[in-house]
Amino acid sequence: MKFRCERCGQYHGVSEISLGADAPGQWSILTDAERAASILTPDQCMIEADGKSAWFIRGCLSVPIQHTDEEFTWGVWCSLSAKSHDEISQHWDDPERIHLGPHFGWLSTAIPHYPDTMFMKTMVHHQAPGLRPLIILEPTDHPLSVDQREGISSKRMKAIVESAFHDFDE
Repeated sequence: MKFRCERCGQYHGVSEISLGADAPGQWSILTDAERAASILTPDQCMIEADGKSAWFIRGCLSVPIQHTDEEFTWGVWCSLSAKSHDEISQHWDDPERIHLGPHFGWLSTAIPHYPDTMFMKTMVHHQAPGLRPLIILEPTDHPLSVDQREGISSKRMKAIVESAFHDFDE
C-alpha cells in the first residue's frame, strides 16, 4: 500500500517503512556507569543497574490495516524473565526455536500516538533465526491493543507515518 504524503508530496509504501526503538525505554535513564556495565545489541539487551539484571528482546508488533492485506509494524522491545532469556539465548540460531514459548514479557517501548504503552503485558512468539519475534499484546481496552486486534484505518496509519517522518523536520 502506497500513499502520497501531505507534508512532503512523496509516495511512501507501508512495506518500506520501519519505525521502532533502537533500545528499550529503560536504556535512556541509565547512568554512564550503568550503560558501561550493560549490553545492547540490535536484538537483545541486558541492563545491570542497582545490583539487578534485566533482560530484553527486540520484536515486531504488527497492526493490521483495515480493508487491506497489509500490516503496519512497530519495532519494539519487551522485557523477559531470566529463565525465558536463557532459553531463547540457548536456541538463538536453532531453527527449532519456533517451537519455544511463547514467553511472557512487558512492553518496554513508548509508542508515539498512543497513550502510555510502557509495561503493557505481551506474549513473545518466536520465528525462525534471522526473524525478530512477533509481539502480541494482552487483549485489553488500551487503544494499541484494540488496534492490534481490530486494525487501524489507512487514514490513521497515514497520519502516524507522516508525523513520524516529519515532526522532527519542523
